[in-house]
Amino acid sequence: MHNFITRLFWGLFIIVVGVGLMLRQAGVIDFDIGLVAATYWPALLLMLGILNVFSKSSFFGSAVLIIVGVLFLGRNLDWFTWSVHDLLQFGGPLILILIGLRVIFKPKKKIVTDQAAPEDEWKAYTYSQLDVQVPPAPPLHPDPTKQMNPEEAEVIPPVPPVPPVPPAPSSPYGPNPGGESSSSAKKMAFEAEKPPAEPASGYDPAFERMDKYQRKLSRHQEHVQRWNDRANKMRARMEQNSYHRMKHHHMKHHHRNDRVEWWNHDPGVQTRSGFIGDIYLGQDYWELKPMNISHFIGDTVLDLTKAQIPPGETIVNISSFIGDVKVYLPNDYEIGVHVVSSAFVGDVAVLEHREGGIFKNMDIQTPYFPDTDKKIKLHVSTFIGDVRVTKVG
Repeated sequence: MHNFITRLFWGLFIIVVGVGLMLRQAGVIDFDIGLVAATYWPALLLMLGILNVFSKSSFFGSAVLIIVGVLFLGRNLDWFTWSVHDLLQFGGPLILILIGLRVIFKPKKKIVTDQAAPEDEWKAYTYSQLDVQVPPAPPLHPDPTKQMNPEEAEVIPPVPPVPPVPPAPSSPYGPNPGGESSSSAKKMAFEAEKPPAEPASGYDPAFERMDKYQRKLSRHQEHVQRWNDRANKMRARMEQNSYHRMKHHHMKHHHRNDRVEWWNHDPGVQTRSGFIGDIYLGQDYWELKPMNISHFIGDTVLDLTKAQIPPGETIVNISSFIGDVKVYLPNDYEIGVHVVSSAFVGDVAVLEHREGGIFKNMDIQTPYFPDTDKKIKLHVSTFIGDVRVTKVG
């Protein structure tokens, strides 16, 4: 019943809203949607309170929703001229009245005692005299450490005798005189198990064929190994040539067509992250290492003027959601800088270049960047905020 009433209320509410919007679009009626929502929003409180009454939930909560909905709806429709101050004055006594009604009409909880046990409780089953008696357990095995009584020995059946071992088969030519048949048979069996001996002349066709097969197999393996070595050398040469071509193309186009990795997944890379606030790195003298900096809300400042730049290429990734990103670089021509920045909303100023607007990308590098010994690659990405990369000194 409760589910049906809930579906009925919300279904009628959606139907009324849909019919009203359709009549407004057709020009039959004219009303302001904002004014209607500001006037009749307490009706939602009334509906929730009535639904709670039908669902048999908390009486106190349902009454509060209904009373508050009626008061605000009547005030919006000018049914009475009560102010919010008047409502607060009458709210305290009204809450006391509702608490008293709840205490009076609150259902009493059922107290379950130990004497009134449920009927379906488990009960132990007692055997009566009419039930079939359980047969006794079989006797245990006798203890071999104890000495057996003569009476108990009579009960145990005797052990059957061991049948005699049949004699060994004799030679088909009959036994040799002097009892030499068994020794002769053993000698013949031992000689039969021995591998065939090589002929006295030293020549055997089977051994010669095996030797030819081994030589042919070894030559084939050497041939395959030689071809594998040639293929490996050719593959290494092709990979080296391809690497040089890609490097030349990479240097020619100033890294503008490469895919930018906005996050370094190397386990040795330093990671700095923040949620809300400002991040400032580089207040003291420090050694620059590859790092990932991620920030949610706040400014991010990276000062490299006091950093010791190692030889080679050092990649720094900075990712920010809301906030400005500022990077200060040392004014040293021996240090090459390559900056790739991306901003959805905000201004981007990298060295002497500046752009503004929506969804701006910039790829700037200092002159002779590939030829410098110390290189810094900055990948800066922000959603809302400005990006500033300047040289100081």
